[in-house]
Amino acid sequence: MRRILAFGLLLALGGTTAVADTTGTCSIRAGRTDGKMSFNWQRGDCAAEQHCNDGGSDMLWSKWSGVTPTDLEREGAAVDARMRAESGEMHCVGTVHEAAMRGTYSFTPDAQFAKRMEAMGFSDQTPERLQGYAMLDVTTAWVKEMKDAGVTEMTAEKLMGLKALKVDAAYVKAMAAAGYPELRANKLTSMKAVGVSPEKVQAVRAMGYSPTEEELIQMSVFKIDAPFVERMKARGFQNLTIAQLVKIKVFKLDE
Repeated sequence: MRRILAFGLLLALGGTTAVADTTGTCSIRAGRTDGKMSFNWQRGDCAAEQHCNDGGSDMLWSKWSGVTPTDLEREGAAVDARMRAESGEMHCVGTVHEAAMRGTYSFTPDAQFAKRMEAMGFSDQTPERLQGYAMLDVTTAWVKEMKDAGVTEMTAEKLMGLKALKVDAAYVKAMAAAGYPELRANKLTSMKAVGVSPEKVQAVRAMGYSPTEEELIQMSVFKIDAPFVERMKARGFQNLTIAQLVKIKVFKLDE
């Protein structure tokens, strides 16, 4: 959830032309899990509280060059870290202090990538959006796969939500095979965000239900599973509908 919220900051950013650099400050420290770093950045004049945007995320060390976990153990070490993606290059230059590298940040968009995206129907390729694409690894190949899978209502902004939640062509096809041929970008994002999957569909059907997409989302949100249904049956509530199960959860009638 933290990662999704962090990238959510990027969704709201608008801005300038796609060929301008984005600059600010940055920091790199060890991540919460092995193999990952914690990368944070800050753009704009935060002192004046104007045009200040910041964010961060855990990222794979392997995506970056010029920095390793060992570098963070060397007090005062100079680091020139770079992360190259199809949409542009992120750059963080600074020194290590107390196991964290802090320095100057920049992102240089790839103008040719922006043109390829615009040719595929995705306009408004701002530097901030292209940086989001870089962090999420949005590529033209993935976009083409989504288009080929028939996903509809995709926009430059919605691509980030789809990618952040790991919605791909395989997920779309698997859900279609499970009986849910949903192709709208927003609905796919909503389902994936709450954990709707082909496996969950099978589990719900094993309980005797044939839910709609919206009912699947509600069951996931309110954690209506087989143990919960069995507890309700043990209390004498037989043949409850999904709507009734949701109401029980909403009003905490099971407590």
